[in-house]
Amino acid sequence: MSLHDAIAVAAEALAWLTVPLGIVMLGISLARRSWSRQYRSVKGVVSGVHRGDATVRWFSDGGEVHEAVVDFEAPPPAEGDARTIWVHPSRPDEARTDDPAHDGRVLLTLGAVLTSVGVLGLVLSFVLPLL
Repeated sequence: MSLHDAIAVAAEALAWLTVPLGIVMLGISLARRSWSRQYRSVKGVVSGVHRGDATVRWFSDGGEVHEAVVDFEAPPPAEGDARTIWVHPSRPDEARTDDPAHDGRVLLTLGAVLTSVGVLGLVLSFVLPLL
């Protein structure tokens, strides 16, 4: 067995591990990003602050008032402050304070890297024995 054959076997084993894992991660990240695109930003008013948690009220599309206790990052809000929050249409009673545009980015990047490494290993496993 030559050095090229040994590298080809190792590259194929690497491809068998990284391609399926990368594709699964890509699928999960795309599903997560498609879910997070549905969030919409609304202005909420802080109606009370207790030990770092704030009670926020906002109006939904139907004109209903919703209220939730959320944890804001620094600086802590004062009562009466207007803050941007994000609400998902299927769960209008739950709010989040961080921007959902970042959801799934790490999985997307990791999935793309793993899939690319696996495809490169697959190509190497076919090409190296021919040399």
